[in-house]
Amino acid sequence: MLLILNAPPIDVDGELAAMRAELAAIRSRMQDGWMDEERADAVRDIVRDALADSATRTSFLEKEWDAGYDGGEGGGAYFRARDGSATMKLLGMVQNRFVASSAYGPDSAPTQDTNSRWGFETKTIFLVVSGQVIDKSITYVGVMAYTSQTNRFILVPGALRVPYASIRKGIADGVGISMGLLNVPWDLESNYLGSSTLTSGDYSIFNYRFGAGKSPGATVDWTSSWMRATAGAFNQLGTLSTSWDSNTNLSFCVAARAEVKWGIEWSQISRMSAAPGDSPGLVLGLGGCMSNGRGQNPQPPGGLATPSAQGFTADARIMLPPAVLIAQYAYMRDPVGGPELGWYQGVNLQASSFVAPRVEPFVEACWMEDVPVEWIAQAGVNLYEGSSRVKITLKAVIPFGGGNVNGIRAINGGLGIATADNNASFIAQLQLRF
Repeated sequence: MLLILNAPPIDVDGELAAMRAELAAIRSRMQDGWMDEERADAVRDIVRDALADSATRTSFLEKEWDAGYDGGEGGGAYFRARDGSATMKLLGMVQNRFVASSAYGPDSAPTQDTNSRWGFETKTIFLVVSGQVIDKSITYVGVMAYTSQTNRFILVPGALRVPYASIRKGIADGVGISMGLLNVPWDLESNYLGSSTLTSGDYSIFNYRFGAGKSPGATVDWTSSWMRATAGAFNQLGTLSTSWDSNTNLSFCVAARAEVKWGIEWSQISRMSAAPGDSPGLVLGLGGCMSNGRGQNPQPPGGLATPSAQGFTADARIMLPPAVLIAQYAYMRDPVGGPELGWYQGVNLQASSFVAPRVEPFVEACWMEDVPVEWIAQAGVNLYEGSSRVKITLKAVIPFGGGNVNGIRAINGGLGIATADNNASFIAQLQLRF
């Protein structure tokens, strides 16, 4: 008891302060450790990302990708693997034009220029992506297009549309299968994705009147050193639908085209013109189609029965560089250029020649029987610059005869002429491919 009584007093506040200090130190050490662990996790993440990026860069370098711009005739930006496993090319085209269409107007008009029109417009914009994936046997092409006027392939003006989308697989030497929104193999214009490679400005009057157009489907193609052929099955011609629907695409179309050549390479007719220095040659073509229209399919303009386009076409191209002569014939049921359903025939004659390295006059005349305007002709000149990537076209379009030139579907806007009673039209167009 005396020991207890005589013991020094306990400093409670001091002890508590010491305990608080020790606890704070422990907490500080624990916090530092937790922060170190967090930093370690972050560092590990950074290292993993760096290693992955390094592997990606190493893979890119090992594959040896190239990127650049093609300064040749077609132009376009490209990306390609040097081992040939993949490529992608981006192309574009813009057409701006001035149109002056002179028409005398209907008989009841108070003046003689009622239907005359003139003005500027951006006629066409094309955006094209193409290339290959996995290996050279799998290729693709996709096209986005804007047009200010209706034409054979686009009936809705002033909007961006997809007129062509194809995937092709080569299955043997010279043999391939394609699926997508494709050119129907029919006339010689079926070989071209767009109108920019045609000699006659940017379209063919014959193709406007008798063309089979584009349709979703599948084709098989074969190419040899002297002959090539394409055959396929499609949705019904004239539906202009890009998807299958049980109410509208119960009908179908089958079509085929074959060509034989002498004296030239196939690459020479990738364009319609014959450049100076090309080889002389001859190309003969034959096409046929059958589309079985049914009553439940969409009705064409004018309340006419559903068209059931079928028939055949034949053509010849004589290449005498720097000149090209073309003759075409068609016998077709329910063509676009017909004012009513039925069988029609027509002929197209076209000639072009370079009179100077960058100057190419051309003339085209198309006849179609039993229509208000049987003959439509055009003549003009193409002026080229920059490996043909810049083209200025000056031309006149003349319908011979009065009346409506449209037929079943309106084609006057693309032709650059008035709907009816047209005297002539003058077109000045600037085209740029890039």
